Amino acid sequence: MEPEYSEAGDGFPYPLGSVRDILTAIFKHKTKIITVFLLIFGIVAGYVFTLVPLYEAKTSLLLKLGREHIFRPEVGKEGQFVKYNEDAALQSEMEIISSKDLIRRVVSTLGIEKVYPEFLDPSLEISNPLEKAVSTFLKNLTPIPVKGSSVLEISYLNPRPAVAAEALNLLVDLLKEKHLQVFSDPKASFLTKQLHTYQEKLEQSEANLQAFKHRHDLSSPLVEQQRRLLDQRATLDSEYKTTKNKLQGLVGKIASLDTQMQTILDNISVSKVEEGGNLEKAKAELFALKREEQKLLARYTETSFPVLSLRKEIDQVEQFILAEQKNERANTIASGKKAMYSALEKERLGAVSESTTLQASREVIALQIEDLDKKIQRLDELNKEMIVLERQRAADEQNYNLYLARVEEANVSEEMDRLKMANISVIQRAEVPGGPAGRSPILLVTLGGILGIMAGTGFGLLLEYFQGAYTRPEQAANDLNLPLLATFGQKL
Repeated sequence: MEPEYSEAGDGFPYPLGSVRDILTAIFKHKTKIITVFLLIFGIVAGYVFTLVPLYEAKTSLLLKLGREHIFRPEVGKEGQFVKYNEDAALQSEMEIISSKDLIRRVVSTLGIEKVYPEFLDPSLEISNPLEKAVSTFLKNLTPIPVKGSSVLEISYLNPRPAVAAEALNLLVDLLKEKHLQVFSDPKASFLTKQLHTYQEKLEQSEANLQAFKHRHDLSSPLVEQQRRLLDQRATLDSEYKTTKNKLQGLVGKIASLDTQMQTILDNISVSKVEEGGNLEKAKAELFALKREEQKLLARYTETSFPVLSLRKEIDQVEQFILAEQKNERANTIASGKKAMYSALEKERLGAVSESTTLQASREVIALQIEDLDKKIQRLDELNKEMIVLERQRAADEQNYNLYLARVEEANVSEEMDRLKMANISVIQRAEVPGGPAGRSPILLVTLGGILGIMAGTGFGLLLEYFQGAYTRPEQAANDLNLPLLATFGQKL
């Protein structure tokens, strides 16, 4: 038979059409409703009273910007920049807290017999109690970041309240060590080794530079020596140009005197006249050459070119004097010519003597300029070599100073690690919880009773709905659309 519906009331199907129908159905199936209620209530009550209570300990940590967030390049120029992301730092710290290595240290330090003594029960046949305790510890550990801040809240559940607080505080202490271990970079020994290497290089480059200066007698700076040589060359170059100009003037003068003397010889008749002045002039010229020789010997050696050239000229003058002394004779020319010719000849001999002296002086100056050019070129080459040595010493000194600063930073950082100076501050240490975590057992039992009543009532109404029989005469009268004349009850 299909279930019947009651159109009375507010249009809900039977038995929900009226309060009377609901009460009738509940009374009809009261035994089944009570059975369902007792079953659910018993299950909830049994679960609540057999459940081991867990106590929750809480602590709060503040993560600050620390030295581990400052990046320093290992090579290149010295410099640093901050690389810090608050969310990434919190996430990293949560991963460190949830690491098995850290939890294993906490459990091993406190002891399994104190944290989870039940895991040591032989009847449970646990092959590795330590790993079981670590897994259970991780399940009951909850790190939660506080939104919009650098605060991290950590909670831990344990059946023993004192153990919960002690374990959580120990976890925080070991977390600082683990944090330093993860973020620290123990490199002081490596940097010290590199520092010694660069120190040796610096000492070697300085020794090379000093040896170079000593080998080439560079007691004064090269720049100063070059400046002095350049000043000397400028002076000699000026003297060379002046001597050259004078020499060119004398050459022209000698040529003019030769022309005038030849004109006198060609146009004036000859008569006897004595010419004895050449010998005296030659002697005067020899005396001047001897004085020039003494000056050159003060500057050059016996075998130098200027000295040899001058001595050759001296030999020629001496041979001329000897020839004049042996073959001295009187030559006669026209008496009107004697004074003019003698004056021109005397002037020519003076010009020739001065020209010879200037020629020798010009050659000496040219040799001095050439010698200065060689010295300047040599200083240029030495300056290039010294620049390379100084550049190498500067580079070694820069590397040495750079690694010296890094070694000092590394030593300070390792000392801070040794003192456990991390960027983690404890806002609130864990305290022994005053009561178990979660809802109280009485509330859970009450909720179980309410759930049992609702489930039993619903079960009874569903049974009444699917049975399809009439419980009251009015239901049949409504379905048949007939008036109800009388009702007869029968107690079964």
